[in-house]
Amino acid sequence: MSEFTHDIPTEPTPRWPVLGHEPIVAELARSLRTGHVHHAYLFAGPAGIGRTTLAYAFAAALLCEAPVEARPCGQCRACQRVARRVHPDVTRVSLEQEREDAKLVSIDRIRELRANLSLRPLEGAWRVAIVDDAERLSRDAADALLKTLEEPPPYAVLVLIAEDANAVPETIRSRCRTYQLRPLPPAVVEAALVARGASPDRAARLAKLARGRIAEALRLAEDADALDRYERQVAEVVAAMSEPLAAIGFARRATDRYRRGQRVAVQQLLRLAAELWRDAVWLAADPAASIVHEEARGALLELARRRGLAGTVAGLAATLQCLADLEANVQARLALDAVAVVWTETAG
Repeated sequence: MSEFTHDIPTEPTPRWPVLGHEPIVAELARSLRTGHVHHAYLFAGPAGIGRTTLAYAFAAALLCEAPVEARPCGQCRACQRVARRVHPDVTRVSLEQEREDAKLVSIDRIRELRANLSLRPLEGAWRVAIVDDAERLSRDAADALLKTLEEPPPYAVLVLIAEDANAVPETIRSRCRTYQLRPLPPAVVEAALVARGASPDRAARLAKLARGRIAEALRLAEDADALDRYERQVAEVVAAMSEPLAAIGFARRATDRYRRGQRVAVQQLLRLAAELWRDAVWLAADPAASIVHEEARGALLELARRRGLAGTVAGLAATLQCLADLEANVQARLALDAVAVVWTETAG
């Protein structure tokens, strides 16, 4: 199937409850107007940029009671029920619905989904199924979903969501119309935050930290202390990247948290570390480079100077390897101790 990106020509469309992604919204709205709705879509892109919001907006447009040119109206009973996630003709499956330690979407979830899709719509003309974490389908779940994609009911529309389209099995991906969503421009995120009451200075700082992830920006904006906590966390991670004792302490604390079930929090810390190492790589190549974590420029410049380009690249590679090892169920202590060793090495 074709893949659509932000380069799609646009045309006037009704206002959808989606920030950015105008060309993709235009294409989806056009498919409604022309009656060329596909049976399966894949929305791919980084988490937090509006993939799920777009999926529900599309579901609202399909089920809206207004004339097709004005969908989704946002006012009718169908639109309001979709917005509240209670419409009986919209079903969502995601990894978060599994047990806490699950890493794959199980076949049981897909069986439930298929059972729902086998029933005719209760209120609208369509049944919409949203499959989040589509790259994390178990093999059996993927096979079960493939059967539905091969012979979908005429009233069914499936919307799959994934961070990386290529991580979705090719047999599934080839049966979907793929849309590649990209992070929002900082100006769009900043304007959205100001419209919700954030000061221009705070909005600018949050927009930069969010890096185009509107969901993350809104989450930070709702917490008055979020920026302070985030900057303290940045300082903690930079210290661990720079000082042997701090690195050892970081690894021990992270191991303990991981064993106590705080796996997501540890993974987020490591992703933050990867971002900081990436900034250090840029600074090792060009001390005047633009970086994400401007508040840590001084410490990262010193780290880059001391380790050199090869050393900072090694720190980034080790951090990404640690994330991959934890994903592959490598023992947490081994993975975190290994990354701490690389972090504390000095350039030769």
